[in-house]
Amino acid sequence: MKYKIIISAIIFSLALTGQAYAATPSPTASNSQTLNSQINQLKDKIASRVSELNLVEKRGVIGTIQEVKDSQITLSTNENNLQYIDVDEITKFSSAGSSASFGISDLKKGMDVSVLGIYNKESQRILARYVDTVTIPTRFSGEIVSIDTKNYRFTLMTVDNKAQDIDIETTTKISSYTPDAGLTSYGFSKLSVGDRVQIVGYPDKKNPSLLITDRLIDLLNAPKNPNILIVTPTSIPSPAPTSKGTKSISPIK
Repeated sequence: MKYKIIISAIIFSLALTGQAYAATPSPTASNSQTLNSQINQLKDKIASRVSELNLVEKRGVIGTIQEVKDSQITLSTNENNLQYIDVDEITKFSSAGSSASFGISDLKKGMDVSVLGIYNKESQRILARYVDTVTIPTRFSGEIVSIDTKNYRFTLMTVDNKAQDIDIETTTKISSYTPDAGLTSYGFSKLSVGDRVQIVGYPDKKNPSLLITDRLIDLLNAPKNPNILIVTPTSIPSPAPTSKGTKSISPIK
């Protein structure tokens, strides 16, 4: 009796399964066409997206603003090429040293900015994501012709025979260079008239003719440059005294 009940249950279960399969409609030609159409549409979207990705890349550029108009910025790069920048509602702007709100309306011709965004290879334009004002360092190479030891300044005669006032700060990194020793720590007190130097710095905000030195390298064994005119120290006016007070300059190790 027990076995008959089990067999009957199995037969009943199989019967229900058969009905379930019978109730499921078989795929029709219409359903198959709809599925193929959806697959083809998906393939087209993927192919279009891949094509778009191949046309764009992340890119950054630094340049000087030539024009700001509506939502477009025109930059002149270091290679003297024009780069067109587009901005939109999610582009972020910032200015170094400024805590106030900053936007495209604050950008002016002549400003140096860095731009990071999406470059389109076809249009050769950059859709900016970040626009920041920057201060590009100035580089000078020349010969020391006058030294103001009291104010930690000296006058440099550049290779194109222009006098440039140089200011040394406590943060200035001073080094000397020789082929044997390479770069070694140096001090302002060791600088001498006639030394050939390489300088990187930034124009003083209040006096653009004065360069605030970030780094200085004294080329101790460098030969004299014949293109630099020989000028006696007395023929070069001393830099104007500063009101900053005394400074203690020591080599940065």
